[in-house]
Amino acid sequence: RRRLLDRMSSFDYTINDDDGTVTFTVEVAKSNNWISFGTSQNGGMMYGSEVVIGRPALPEGANNPSKYRLGTVMNVKVNGDRLTESQQTLIDPSITSQDGKTILQFTKLLSEPGEIPIDADGKNVFVWAYGVDSSSRFSIHTNSGSTEVDFSLYKGPDSTDNSSSDSTVTESVSYRGRWKVHGILAFTAWGVLVPTAISVSLLRNLYPSNFPWLRVHFALNGLACIIMIVVFAIALTSYDTTGRNHFDGTHEKIGLIIFVFVLFQVMGGVFRAHAPKPASAIADTVHDHENVVNEESDEEFTDEGEKVEKSLQRMIWEVMHKGMGVLLLVLGVYEVQSGIALYASRYSPET
Repeated sequence: RRRLLDRMSSFDYTINDDDGTVTFTVEVAKSNNWISFGTSQNGGMMYGSEVVIGRPALPEGANNPSKYRLGTVMNVKVNGDRLTESQQTLIDPSITSQDGKTILQFTKLLSEPGEIPIDADGKNVFVWAYGVDSSSRFSIHTNSGSTEVDFSLYKGPDSTDNSSSDSTVTESVSYRGRWKVHGILAFTAWGVLVPTAISVSLLRNLYPSNFPWLRVHFALNGLACIIMIVVFAIALTSYDTTGRNHFDGTHEKIGLIIFVFVLFQVMGGVFRAHAPKPASAIADTVHDHENVVNEESDEEFTDEGEKVEKSLQRMIWEVMHKGMGVLLLVLGVYEVQSGIALYASRYSPET
């Protein structure tokens, strides 16, 4: 009996009553994709599930495909989560990739000691996932989800069920939309707002003396910080829902570093070491505009026009603030580029 999982994948199963086994065939309409398929006892959640994973990029043999038990994260530790050799009881497992398709096939016992049983006369919940595979990288899934199947309604191996009323796709259109918003907002922050904020500061000597460049600089960076909080929240909640570890990949780790550094950078700008005010500004506190002009200048002068040295605290702050700004811009541009590549690897029609 064949059952659709999403628009790119399906599976069929045959219950073998004579030897108490069931044969599964999972097909993904993409070449060179790893496939994971197995049973869940947590209502379709990935953690705690027992799955069979096949990787076409690796040599097929005793360890590929293999049985795994997923821990608290969906991102499988290929060595640590693999079941023991005594539990590798699959019959004729195979993973093949050809003619634009990847096919995982295996036969397993309905009931095995220490494993989630499969009820041949009742409902079972299965979890599935697939993603681009390579010999050097076990990538994040392109799509994943769960489906409930009532084996008591088994009609035979040649029937097809196109229904999806009890099938749940965990990372379908809604998740694709989340990552698209995530990327657009990140590009807005690092491709538009932050470079503009830095340019406003670097070119401040070209502006008229009354141009409030510091306020513009603050506003742009503040808006970028708010956007980064939203970007970070989108990623965090999306990974929470799918059960995937938040910070396993390079993109995710650098994203966390950027988020923390941005908060420090903004707080450092707010509580910065202020430049000393000239005597005229100190004497006349009524004229607030004098304070603003003074704080928007990199140079300190006495009333006689002589330049004075900045305080050590101010100089240290300037070096750290400027250095951190450049570092964040470089990391931000890298994140946008790597995010585009990651999105393409997940959702391009043929990868």
